[in-house]
Amino acid sequence: MRITRWGEYGIHCSIFIAQKSTAIEPLVSAQDIADSQAIPVDYARQILQRLKNGGIIKTVRGPLGGYQLSRDALEISLADILRASEGDTFEIICDKNPLDNERCSANTTCNIKMIWHKLHDHIDGFLKEISLKEMASQPCRNVSIGMFSQNGNIGKDKEKPVRIGG
Repeated sequence: MRITRWGEYGIHCSIFIAQKSTAIEPLVSAQDIADSQAIPVDYARQILQRLKNGGIIKTVRGPLGGYQLSRDALEISLADILRASEGDTFEIICDKNPLDNERCSANTTCNIKMIWHKLHDHIDGFLKEISLKEMASQPCRNVSIGMFSQNGNIGKDKEKPVRIGG
């Protein structure tokens, strides 16, 4: 599984829209989204177009227009956002880019194809459980890499950095 910048920014843009859209100001501009993510506005618009095509957001045109969620944030999952941004959540090489056509054909029983499909289903199931509302309600923390608490949670207690190797 590899999440590209499209997916990462798609998630961040969706979270920003969910956090900033209110009953008083339901629309967020592309410029505000681009500024919040420190990306060029043209790149933000491309990401927003993917999110729109994927049914995550909708647009309102005009001088006071902007972007808003297409439905309640509780109904939008992380899997939905990644599919809209990336095209899928997990690419199975047997299906998308087979090693060889004979070994990877639909009629061939491959000893790892079933594993990749189970992994895909597991990842999708996990991502479907995480709602945009849940992600948007979590405060964004700046956590130092290598700082772990006694119980293994990142950023809970500030302890000494963990040394890896040597």
